[in-house]
Amino acid sequence: MVGKVTPDNMASASIVAAILGHDKYKTPNDCLRRCINANAGIPAPLWVQSKQAAFGDTIERFLAEKACDAVQGNKLRTDYDKAFYHDDLPLACSLDATCLADKVIEHNPAAGIYVMTASKRLRISGKGIIECKNTSVRAEDAPAPFRGPLQLQAQLMCTGLEWGVVSTLHAGYDLRLYFYDNDEALQIIIANRVRDFDRRVTDFDFYSPENSADSNTIWPEPLFFDAKPLLELNEDIDDICEEIEDAKRLKKAMDAKIDACQNLLKIALGDHETGIAKKYQLEWKMTNARAEKTVTYVSKDSERAKSVRIKAIKEVSKNVA
Repeated sequence: MVGKVTPDNMASASIVAAILGHDKYKTPNDCLRRCINANAGIPAPLWVQSKQAAFGDTIERFLAEKACDAVQGNKLRTDYDKAFYHDDLPLACSLDATCLADKVIEHNPAAGIYVMTASKRLRISGKGIIECKNTSVRAEDAPAPFRGPLQLQAQLMCTGLEWGVVSTLHAGYDLRLYFYDNDEALQIIIANRVRDFDRRVTDFDFYSPENSADSNTIWPEPLFFDAKPLLELNEDIDDICEEIEDAKRLKKAMDAKIDACQNLLKIALGDHETGIAKKYQLEWKMTNARAEKTVTYVSKDSERAKSVRIKAIKEVSKNVA
């Protein structure tokens, strides 16, 4: 597996889903801040790779080989160490793998093959892209936009190739191959968003924040310290502050209620690890004590969970001694 080869100061295929607002792990402003910082010479924060991603790197060759075999392909290549750039857009991409093939691919879920076209049939010819993914998510008939499809469309745009496959290992055991061709309508949307993103990088024009954490991305530190006179705010701010204070009081009451109810469940379970009622099954298991952020007393490597896990059940199957 080759390391990151695309520059940090421009849009790349891997962040297209986020730019379009379809990434559950990062916002458009996260990507914008990274590019703006890169232009300013500010290094990106240290990225801690997830276990799934690290394992995905390890088995990347395997996933590429499986995809190539499925299309009876040849000339599999997995050593791309340079970025590809779009001719007319400020967009770059890297590639996990490519192979050559000449075959009609039929939608066949039983074989783990999913053709993501309206006809469920795809004629592939020549070189195609293989994008490899590893996820803990259980198998799905259509991958989430941020789990390969949008990235693949951007890769097709940058390379000029006409077909690709997202080779995804789900939950450690279920391999599925999702085949795509060029989606011109979607690629027009991507192109427009990429152009707008590039303008925003140049103009320091952030998107409207999606949540409180997103505001921290836009304004990571104040520019005016102890400024006098203080910034005068409109009356709406008082109403917002009162809403927050009311919500805090309500949350405090709800937290106390939850804790009291948890205590009742623990009293009911006592020395038992699991229990069952008409609608819910309870679990009060042991956990790794060292994983807890705050531990007041630990006599062993594990301790009982801080809360009882509640699971809704559809059928009652009691076996009470």
